[in-house]
Amino acid sequence: IYVFDPTVNDPLSKVRGVGRYLQILKENFGKTWIFTNDLSAMEQSNNETIFINPFFNFLQYPLTMRRIAKKQVAVIHDLIPLKYPEHFPIGVRGKLNIFLNKLALKNYDLIITDSETSKDDIMKILRMDENKIKVIYPCLPKIFSISKPQIPITNQAPIPNEKNKKIFGNWKLEIGNSFCLYVGDATWNKNLVNLAKTIKIINVTCVFVGKTFEILKPVQDDKIDRTSEVEEDPDVTSGDGKTSEVKFENAWQKELKEFNKETRGDKRFIFLGYVPDEELILLYQKARCNLLVSRDEGFGFSYLEAASQACPSVLSNTQVLHEISINQGALFANPDNPNEIANTIGEVYFNNEVRSKLGIEAKRRTKYFNNKKFISDFYKVLNFNI
Repeated sequence: IYVFDPTVNDPLSKVRGVGRYLQILKENFGKTWIFTNDLSAMEQSNNETIFINPFFNFLQYPLTMRRIAKKQVAVIHDLIPLKYPEHFPIGVRGKLNIFLNKLALKNYDLIITDSETSKDDIMKILRMDENKIKVIYPCLPKIFSISKPQIPITNQAPIPNEKNKKIFGNWKLEIGNSFCLYVGDATWNKNLVNLAKTIKIINVTCVFVGKTFEILKPVQDDKIDRTSEVEEDPDVTSGDGKTSEVKFENAWQKELKEFNKETRGDKRFIFLGYVPDEELILLYQKARCNLLVSRDEGFGFSYLEAASQACPSVLSNTQVLHEISINQGALFANPDNPNEIANTIGEVYFNNEVRSKLGIEAKRRTKYFNNKKFISDFYKVLNFNI
C-alpha cells in the first residue's frame, strides 16, 4: 500500500489539514504502508499495489491522469470550493484543474471521505455512485489521548505569578485566564468576520491558532525579555502590541482581509499562529470553550480535539457538526447571527456548571473516534482482513 506524501516537498502542508490527516495515517499504518512522493515507485512495483491519494485536491493539477496501481483510492475531505464557487475564485487554471481531476477520478476505484455530509456533497456535485463512496471518520493523533491533568477553571482573576505564565509565540497567558479558542484556517466558510463581531458583542478574549494567523501577529521586538515582561493588562500580556500593515493580494484572503479590519489593534483578539500539539492541548485545557461557527465543514476537527480535553464547543447549526457531535459536548447557534452566537457563548463561558456538563459529554463523545475503529474501517473498505 503506497500513500502519496505531499509534505516531502511542501513542509508548510504539515501544519495544514493534509498534514494532520497524514499524521494520523502514519501513526496508525506507518509500519506497514509506504509513504512517498515518488509515484514512479508504485509503477515499478507488482500488480498487487494499492495507491492512496490522501488529499485529492480538485484545484491542483492531478497527481496522475492514468492508473498506476491495481487499486486506487482517493480521499476527498470536502468539496467546499466547488460547493460555493462564488466565494472561492479559482480562475481559468483552477477551472481547468477541476475538469482534469474529474477525468482523473475515473481511474480511482474507491472514494473515502470524512463524514456522511461530505458523502452527500460528493454524490450531488460529482454525481458519483453511492456504492463507490465510503465514510471513514478520522481519529485523533495519539498525543491527544495522553492523559494530562485538567487545569481547574475559575471565574476569579488569576494571581500574578511569573511561574504560572505560559509563552505562546508573542503572548503570555496566565494559568487562570479566561478566553475562547479558535483553531483552524481563515477561508470564507470559516465565518471569521461574524466571529469577530460576536467577540466584540460578548466582550471576551479569543485566542486564534493556525498558520494563517501568523501574518496578524503583533510586531515583536527581539530584545524584549518575554519571560520577565509584565503588562498592565492582568489577563493577557503581549509584546509591544504593535501591528504591521498586512497586504492581502490573494482573492481567497477576502474574508481574512475583512477579519483583519474588524480585529486590528483590538486586545480581545490574540493571534498565536501555529503552535505544536503539546501547546495546543494546553490551550484546549485552559479555554472556556472552543469556537467553530463555520458556514460549512467537511468534518470539524477542532470539535474533536477540544472534546478530547473536556473542552466544550460552540458550533454552528449545520448538518455536519450535528453529525460529528451528535449534539454532545456542544451548544449550537446560527452562523449568520452574531448576537445569537454571542448569547450561546455566554451560556458556556459564564456558567461553570454548564461548561463542566458539556465537557464531560464532549470527552465521552471522543471514544467513538478511536484509532482501532479507524484502522478497522480502513482495512474493511480496502477488503483486507485484520
